[in-house]
Amino acid sequence: MLRPLAHGLSALALTAPLLAGGLAGPVRLRERDGRLRASLKDCVAILEPAEGPALAVRPSKPVSIRTVGKQFLPRVSIATPGTEVAFPNLDHILHNVFSVTQGNRFDTGHYQPGDAPRVKVANPGLVKLYCNVHHQMNAFLWVVATPFAQTLDGRTGVQFDQVPAGTYRLRLWHPEAGEKAWMVKVGAGLTEGAWDLEVSLPVVEPHKNKFGRDYAPPVDDRNY
Repeated sequence: MLRPLAHGLSALALTAPLLAGGLAGPVRLRERDGRLRASLKDCVAILEPAEGPALAVRPSKPVSIRTVGKQFLPRVSIATPGTEVAFPNLDHILHNVFSVTQGNRFDTGHYQPGDAPRVKVANPGLVKLYCNVHHQMNAFLWVVATPFAQTLDGRTGVQFDQVPAGTYRLRLWHPEAGEKAWMVKVGAGLTEGAWDLEVSLPVVEPHKNKFGRDYAPPVDDRNY
């Protein structure tokens, strides 16, 4: 069976091919000084065909990205095109989630505690999420057109099962390391490897508000 994708993303049910294998191996996330980070939290692995037709996928189960303590939880999520994404406000203050990512732009407007505005993501790619009220809030939603994608929270590396034989592009990404990609060939049995990412980016990417302007200090932090 296909390994479920992270955060409830269900893989497309396919008849297992006569020739299928797996891909597995450790991922090392290195700090700027060369030390290994103990956790792969927020790291994403995506395996997609490098040639031939794309893998068909259906919209996944709805994704929920909560606002808690002026932070997005989870910070990194995965969905397929056409998936509905909700933003429940569990704080006692206003939020305004937006993205200016080409192909997946949206703006929830200001919404109250207890509200949960919803949007649909349409196109594959990395959707960067921000709050127009709180500059420090950022999150990321990978919209993928492959059943082989996973977050590496709680893992030591990647492990994809029942992968049809062929040549694939393995993409690894982390908010503070960016993306790297490798070509891998998967045949019968298990293909193994090891991959490194290096931290080089700030924790919060510099960005403007939804109007393309600098953020202004909040008038009253108790309400905003």
